[in-house]
Amino acid sequence: MPKNCNNSDLSPFFQIKTQANLKKAAAILHDARFTADAIRFDASAKTFALKCWVFKYKQKKDSTSRHWKAYQLSFADVAECKVTTLEKVSYYEIATIRFDEEDHILYLVTHYAIQIRLQIGKLDGALMETDETREQWVN
Repeated sequence: MPKNCNNSDLSPFFQIKTQANLKKAAAILHDARFTADAIRFDASAKTFALKCWVFKYKQKKDSTSRHWKAYQLSFADVAECKVTTLEKVSYYEIATIRFDEEDHILYLVTHYAIQIRLQIGKLDGALMETDETREQWVN
């Protein structure tokens, strides 16, 4: 598990060590929102983390509540992180996550305006569900 995922306020959701688990993480994070300042790369520790927010519906007996739930996507063994901002906007949305096994490149594909490319030694990540929620999207 990546070193920066050991925060006490985070509980493990699942590890990402296979293409199947990467696809599962991509499905959970499809349309998740994040801000540019939520991207964390520690070159000396070789870790990457991204805090993002997923819109959730919660069915209760009498009503349906809607809120944003925070997740943290992290990867270890990251040699390089290249972030290209094509346009500065208030938030970005994840479309999917792909891993090119031959070139060892992980792509966080967004709907628009930003590109994130990680050069990694191997697929070694985690998707963590935090206890953070918010009623409205505010950044």
